[in-house]
Amino acid sequence: MPVAESRSSSADVPARRIEVDGLSLAVVDYGREGSTAGPPILLLHGGMAHARWFEAVGPLLADLGRPLALDRRGHGESDWTDRERYGWERDLADVVAAMEILDPGPWVLVGHSQGGLLAADLASRRTASLRALVLLDIPLFLGTPAMRSAGDRLSRIPQMRWPSMDAAVSGFRPYPLPHRIAPPRLARLARTSFRPDGEGGFTSRFHWKVFRADPRGGPGKGFADRLREIDVPTLCLRGAESTILSAEDHAEMVGRIPGAEGVVVDGATHHLHVERPEVVADAIASFVGGLPRD
Repeated sequence: MPVAESRSSSADVPARRIEVDGLSLAVVDYGREGSTAGPPILLLHGGMAHARWFEAVGPLLADLGRPLALDRRGHGESDWTDRERYGWERDLADVVAAMEILDPGPWVLVGHSQGGLLAADLASRRTASLRALVLLDIPLFLGTPAMRSAGDRLSRIPQMRWPSMDAAVSGFRPYPLPHRIAPPRLARLARTSFRPDGEGGFTSRFHWKVFRADPRGGPGKGFADRLREIDVPTLCLRGAESTILSAEDHAEMVGRIPGAEGVVVDGATHHLHVERPEVVADAIASFVGGLPRD
């Protein structure tokens, strides 16, 4: 089930607002206006990212269903809050609440990086109405020295500020490096990643206090083992040049999740959905389109 070759730009798609736990969360609808065909598709961004990271791939999924990208609390256009109100369990609860507000489901849940960890953890708990799960380049083992070191290093970064949008954009770097994001797409992504700081400058749309509450931002010990509890059809994608998910770990992940399928996206790093959106969308559409109908 190949996706359409192209669609009109989603750069100016306004976010809608939903209230969850007293916070206003932003949701970007990448579907076609008036279309209700196909399942709802929830797109979960990675840590420090936001819903606009799905601008390239989201509209390509509109023939499959209704793609909706959620800004998690402290990210993107959603509300910031106190340090004590961030954390893994709150993120999980937010996702479940958003799904209940937006559509009764069953949902296709698509998560990249930390968003994929959330999606997999949620699926293993069997607390949401899911039709399928798609994991975009998520790590398998979270307690490695390299992962702990990265989390500790990120937790020490302050809320950075720049004197102008141009200065902020010029300093924008996707995490982790290296990447293969095309320059025009990278520039667009950069300009959606900052907001006025109220003092005449600009700051990240990511609230760095998230890391103060949850420095490693993950589901804790035993995550790899809990993958065996997932009971919905699952597709695991890996960027062939990823530094987050090795080829060996990708194969092991596919083996741990009952009946899972694996796809490797050539010419892509950890940011595969931004670098090769057509390939990623085709893989998702073929997988979900091939599932038995209810």
